[in-house]
Amino acid sequence: MPTGTSSVFRTPRCWPNGAVYQVVKSGKDSLMVSRTLSKADQDIMSNVPLLAALGVHRLKGLMETCRVDCHARGEHLFRAGDVAEHFYILLSGHLRLVKTSSQGDETVMHFLNQAGSFAEAVSFAGRSYPVECQVVENCEIVAIPRTAYLGILKSAPDVVGDVLASLLRWERFFLEEIYKLRHTSPIQRIAAFLIDFEDRNGAMIDGTNGKSFPGKRQIASRIGITPETFSRSLRKLEASGAIAAGPKLQILDRAALVELAG
Repeated sequence: MPTGTSSVFRTPRCWPNGAVYQVVKSGKDSLMVSRTLSKADQDIMSNVPLLAALGVHRLKGLMETCRVDCHARGEHLFRAGDVAEHFYILLSGHLRLVKTSSQGDETVMHFLNQAGSFAEAVSFAGRSYPVECQVVENCEIVAIPRTAYLGILKSAPDVVGDVLASLLRWERFFLEEIYKLRHTSPIQRIAAFLIDFEDRNGAMIDGTNGKSFPGKRQIASRIGITPETFSRSLRKLEASGAIAAGPKLQILDRAALVELAG
């Protein structure tokens, strides 16, 4: 069970009908809502490569031991230094991974807002989380105990190859990040981030329906540029007509933004 939650859970927009809910203690003086897996939850988990590699019967047995934990905005799923006893499946909501320096400066390492797994490699290694995971929007998460998952792998060595292949996606992700930092301009990085974020959220980002881009400082931190450079680049993008950079960022001319992204 993840620890470190600290606020009262606010009911998500939609919970499955017929699900059984339970209020559980999570961390010191805090409560968390937990529920049974729905058919939709099981379908999402079945499409996660790391879990699909186990095969239908093994995955079914694992899912029978799981519950969905519901976390509220502002909570921490885990903090840097916590022992990684679990990896996680995000079903819905929005998280961010943050690294804090010894001087207290925060760097956003990644935004998580698509259904899928995360924190797998550090969990399998039995090490401590190197970053903290903050809840940006109410989310529903399945925590997979590392001991349970590794126990399945030990009993089924034939699936290890598929599991390792699924972990390579993170290596590819970080190689792409290094390339962007070394070979693309701030405007290219901003344009690429906005396009990618909108793609991953569908057509929901229009500034009026509750879906929006992360805060400007968060985006600047995530793509590795200073707030000052970010502000200058935003003004150039706005002058080009590609975006509106008011209180809420909004894409106005996607084709122009794609061209600027290179």
